[in-house]
Amino acid sequence: MTPTPTALAAPAASKDAETPHAATDQAECRIWALAPLSDPTAYFGLLDGRERGRCESFTREVDLSRYVTGRVLAKTALAHMCGARPEDIRLYAKCPGCGGPHGKPQVLGAAEGWELSITHSGDVVAVALAEGRPVGLDVEQYVPRAGAGIAEEFALVLTAAERASVERLPLQDRERACLTYWARKEAVLKATGEGLNTPMTDFTLSAPDAPAALLGWHPSYGDGRPVPAMADVALAEGYHSAVAVLNARTVLPSVEDSAQLMTGGRARGHPSWAGAGSRTDHPWGAAR
Repeated sequence: MTPTPTALAAPAASKDAETPHAATDQAECRIWALAPLSDPTAYFGLLDGRERGRCESFTREVDLSRYVTGRVLAKTALAHMCGARPEDIRLYAKCPGCGGPHGKPQVLGAAEGWELSITHSGDVVAVALAEGRPVGLDVEQYVPRAGAGIAEEFALVLTAAERASVERLPLQDRERACLTYWARKEAVLKATGEGLNTPMTDFTLSAPDAPAALLGWHPSYGDGRPVPAMADVALAEGYHSAVAVLNARTVLPSVEDSAQLMTGGRARGHPSWAGAGSRTDHPWGAAR
């Protein structure tokens, strides 16, 4: 029996999502989240040759599952938004550094013109879509650690101003604040397409308990650096997430119903689903 993916129930909407924005400056961003597929090989029929080749490089089942889940979820969401079939959606990724088949994915085929970002952490795989605007999404699982203060990995990505913002908080809130910074900063670098090739200390963000915003890049970059619209996003309990969109003053993120997305795909009866795992039924089934 084809495994059924698990749709995630989002907690209460973030404060950023409730803030009214001027329509002329606002970018809409739709987000879907799922748990990793329990049997990713059953969905290889929805991957192209390059993507299946990437699958062969994974040595851990969890990494394979996250990758396949992200690709299948992205293609399903894009097909839903543009009225196409998932098999008509192509995703292309090429690392600007090494040239490998990873990095920020580009949308080709029937959904060309849409921008997307794929992220995963723990038991969450999420996809963000924006039409005509580069977008970056990041999710980070909160895992409490022993000891107080700022962990070394966080200290390496905080600017002096950001560190001061964290240190003003009670000890018990500092680790979560650092994770908020991390998710926000990765979202920015995913939106610009730079990824972690650019140090996170090269720009400063607003305080973790304030609405997400990029306050400025370091002077060494000069003028012309992009300043994306940003928002925190509530995807699942125990996770921190943020989205950044270029060419907009504000962004209105909308966390969509993943179970409804998959049920809608089944109702359309795309023939591609029959090729997934050599099944004749829709591979998503009814989301748990």
